Amino acid sequence: MKISCMRVAGLVLVAVLSYGMISPSSHAGPVAEGKFKLPFDAQLGKMALPKGDYSFSIEHLSLTGDVLILHENRPVGFVRPQSFNDREAQNKVPVLVCIRHDGNFTVRALRLPHVGTFYFPLAKDLSVLAAQQPQLIETVSVEVSGD
Repeated sequence: MKISCMRVAGLVLVAVLSYGMISPSSHAGPVAEGKFKLPFDAQLGKMALPKGDYSFSIEHLSLTGDVLILHENRPVGFVRPQSFNDREAQNKVPVLVCIRHDGNFTVRALRLPHVGTFYFPLAKDLSVLAAQQPQLIETVSVEVSGD
């Protein structure tokens, strides 16, 4: 009798562990995704983004969560945020925040409601410029899919 109980307990433990390992992978998928239309050419990290229609997908809500950028359903590349602020999750409108400098645009942030704000790195000369002249900030509307 004692051996049967041990076997049952062992089988239950194996079942629970198996479910725990399988369950997260069965629900794997992007935590945030959406699309936007750039009305101008822009720089995002080391990627040059010509004007046009784009979509994005974010796998993890952290600094280790790369943002996949697609242009007309073709992958352009991944960009890793410089910082992520989940306290800014109450933004009402999802937008890309871009900085205009010398006729060029650089994507600074991606703000998503109920998620937070992803900040992307700027060139060193732009960090000072952005702090001195906030009127050079442009926003691009983002359409978010799902939650």
